[in-house]
Amino acid sequence: MALQRRPCTMGTSPSHAHRALASVRRARLVVAAAARTTTKTANGKLSVLERQQAEQAVLTALNGARGRGKEGLSPDQLDELNRAVEVLEADGGVADPTTQPSLDGRWRLLYTSRPGSASPIQRTFTGVEAFSIFQEVQLTLRGPEAAAEDGGEEQEEEEEGPRVNNVVEFGSLGFLRVEAQASTDTRPLVGFTPRPGEGLPLFGKSFTYPPIRPNSRIDFQFDRAAFTFRFLPFKLPYPVPFKLLGDERKGWLDVTYMNTDGTFRLSRGNKGTLFVLVKDVPIKQRLMEAISRGDDELVLALVGLMEQDNPTPAPARSALASGRWRLVWSQQAETASALQKWGSGQAESFQEIDGETGSAANVVQLSSWAQVRANARVEASSDSRTAVDIQDAGLYLGPLKLPVPAGGRKGDTPGYIDWLYLDEDLRITRGSKGSLFIHRREA
Repeated sequence: MALQRRPCTMGTSPSHAHRALASVRRARLVVAAAARTTTKTANGKLSVLERQQAEQAVLTALNGARGRGKEGLSPDQLDELNRAVEVLEADGGVADPTTQPSLDGRWRLLYTSRPGSASPIQRTFTGVEAFSIFQEVQLTLRGPEAAAEDGGEEQEEEEEGPRVNNVVEFGSLGFLRVEAQASTDTRPLVGFTPRPGEGLPLFGKSFTYPPIRPNSRIDFQFDRAAFTFRFLPFKLPYPVPFKLLGDERKGWLDVTYMNTDGTFRLSRGNKGTLFVLVKDVPIKQRLMEAISRGDDELVLALVGLMEQDNPTPAPARSALASGRWRLVWSQQAETASALQKWGSGQAESFQEIDGETGSAANVVQLSSWAQVRANARVEASSDSRTAVDIQDAGLYLGPLKLPVPAGGRKGDTPGYIDWLYLDEDLRITRGSKGSLFIHRREA
């Protein structure tokens, strides 16, 4: 297929079209490189470099996709995507993927094809750009050492056996989790039989052909689902009686390619759909990446999600609060003091907290011998709030101290910080004036 310059369509600027064309060219180059046979290994598999090139070709082709492939892909981009997928699926990636611990985890769905056999429900959810879609895979047994370390807390989850869950996140509103029991060659589900036929047309045509490779298929049957909305104190059951659906609640998923480190995966389902997935990056890592890029809007969104999943109960009273913390990001309120605004903009800004003595200090390190320091008394006034009473501030030049206005006045009510998130190396707090702070622990 020859590359053609296409006229801009609705919502597409010339610069966007040029970027899309450049993406196609890059994808074509890496697919061509991956498709060469001269550097294949002795067993006919692609080399590590060729696999990486083909994986990158898939991601490059998806740069302009919207709604996980529902729109935004030109015919040329779709052609390059399919060629790269063909290269990777012919290779297969890691052997026996359903036996690999690296398959376990949370995977983000980047793309899904939409054959006519796909169910209406699948087409509806996967095509909405505002939703994030994940697949949670848990196939391998946890070892006895891990169970012992947990004190038996995970025993009930272990007894349930392998599971595959699909999760649709509705932004800040909540999420839908549809859960399924899983069955594999090495860990068959007791009493389970794969679905025998195409199924009812309403739910989409299902295929029954065997897997292309050993230990690559996950058979499953849905058994429970619920909506979780953050503004409700209870879950809403999914309005589908799975047990009454018989074989319609069953399906299968073939892992047609997975790389050796378990971060990139291609799968095909019993409806004929292709799925492109990447291992989901932990939210804390996404936060730090957003900070490094200067994406303040994303930072605020991620802070909201992390606040709802604070791992430390009673953070204001926790021993984890003590230590030396480096300020990595802040959003200053208009009413914040001039000293606070200036200090938060410096590269070497810290907060030191000593819970045992009830003391704290905000420190701006100007050099090895000069710093601005504001000293305070601190005390937990609740499980999530620490009262802060600034005592004094000064410019320290070696042994010399020059007083600096701290911004408060004698008799003022002490300020406070609210702990939104706290773990071993990250904390998120909001001050009494409305300023938001993100700190990383200094070693």
